[in-house]
Amino acid sequence: MMIYMTVKINNSSGMPNHTHTLIIAIGLLLAQGFFSAQAAEPEKSYSKAPMASYNYAMDDALLGNSYEKPVWNLHDTSHLPDWLTVGLENRTRYESLSDSFKANQKSSPAPGGDQQIALQTDLWVQAKFGKFRFATEFMDARALSSDSGSNNTPNPPNNTMVDTLDFTQIYASWADQNTLLSGLGTEVKAGRQTMDLGSRRLVARPFFRNAVNNFTGLRIRVLDYGRWQLNAFGTMPVLRFPNYTSSPTNGYGDPNLISQNANLLVNGGQQWDQEDTHTWFSGGILEGYDVIKNINTDLALYSLNESDSNNNATRNRQYLTPNIRFYSKPIKGRFDFVAEGMGQFGTVQYDTKTNNQQQNHQAWSNHLEAGYSFDLPMSPRFLVEYDWASGSKNSANKTGTDGRFDPLYGASDVDFGSSGIYSAFQRSNINSPGARFNFSPRKDITVSLQQRAIWLASAGDCWGGTSCTSGTLPGLVGNSKGTSGDYVGDQIGASSRYNFNSSLNFEAGWFHLFKGQFATTAVSSATTTQTTTSGGDTNYFYVQSQVRF
Repeated sequence: MMIYMTVKINNSSGMPNHTHTLIIAIGLLLAQGFFSAQAAEPEKSYSKAPMASYNYAMDDALLGNSYEKPVWNLHDTSHLPDWLTVGLENRTRYESLSDSFKANQKSSPAPGGDQQIALQTDLWVQAKFGKFRFATEFMDARALSSDSGSNNTPNPPNNTMVDTLDFTQIYASWADQNTLLSGLGTEVKAGRQTMDLGSRRLVARPFFRNAVNNFTGLRIRVLDYGRWQLNAFGTMPVLRFPNYTSSPTNGYGDPNLISQNANLLVNGGQQWDQEDTHTWFSGGILEGYDVIKNINTDLALYSLNESDSNNNATRNRQYLTPNIRFYSKPIKGRFDFVAEGMGQFGTVQYDTKTNNQQQNHQAWSNHLEAGYSFDLPMSPRFLVEYDWASGSKNSANKTGTDGRFDPLYGASDVDFGSSGIYSAFQRSNINSPGARFNFSPRKDITVSLQQRAIWLASAGDCWGGTSCTSGTLPGLVGNSKGTSGDYVGDQIGASSRYNFNSSLNFEAGWFHLFKGQFATTAVSSATTTQTTTSGGDTNYFYVQSQVRF
């Protein structure tokens, strides 16, 4: 805005006109204030970095870094040049589990409990040269002091807990925030990388789990700022080694190699991760922002094509998974919601040793959520939620259409609470309403309370791992008398986080599972009649710290 003023001055004496001088002085002061206000930038708000080695320095090439720089950081302390970024983080977690619910335990009924110290250490190095970036992330994830209690996972440890000394990411990328002066941002990334897509229910870098998902391939991203974003990718999933599988149930896999890998896991050995060259995971997701007022939407399609190799016995999944989501973001004094639906179609082969027939696969899942954020001190927010994922009519999965939903590479802690050695629930054969209440008694403290009732979507199917086969961490199935029902139990939980500063954070949590009929009478397989779970309720406790440099 420009303001023009014409002033006629009659000053025949030649003496200074004091009124004129005053007007000029006031005008200069107003102009100074106006331009100062224009130059002042609003204070940037930062999101709290997750309680995981998810390095603050992994800035978004198109949107910048949303995490506050730690007060103790290597870049400033070491006087590194602007083109070089180095970050170091460590998370240490102690967790304890009593009266487990899992079938693969060492004796029945379950004696005592289980515990471990999970360590996750992460080094991030990135070099920027104009629009090009070269980055690597080196992570060490291991489990210490894991005892031989009721839970045979991670005893011996599995590679959701252990992935020692390996490159989680190593890639080259090119990014332009205004491609060809179109106003669109474009990023092309090639190499090994992690991905968080959409709601993170199907493709995610898990935060709570000790080891993460990663992929090697090409990813292209196009962003119309504030309007829409497109991600398309073609990748090979990375196999975490050493791996542990109790038996090569589908006819592939060397038993001696499996035993050797198990010993490496127990003793903290190192083996380089490898791309699964027999599996191809690809797809795309289009995200639209404020499509209708404050309503956002995602539309995605993922394709998974896998086959067996000597080091990786698979279920030969050939899946197409469409996904659609509508949601609004939480805003103080307003309601918000999430409505997400997922389908899955294709074929699967559970056991090639006894059945060479590919089964047709049709499965479904949804997530519904409605919440309200109160415009009050302590920022309280209450929400109700419902999750459903289909199961098969029978746990043997040898005849008929397979209906057990597979969450692909998603994160279970998005909806079902802490994973770790607890890992009670996944998005597979589940029917579960719940509620949560979050608040912040202080700016540096957040508290979350939650409750969930859990039924099986199909009483004839298993509860536990997505495949529920002895080769991939079995779950439980209904007993031979048919009296197990479908009620798993009721879970309550509480967690709290304290941010000492931007470099040091602490968190603690507790979950209690009131076991229902299924959890106390189910068996480890359809061919046994012995109950493998303890009648006592399950308790899980953890405390962890996160330090960033």
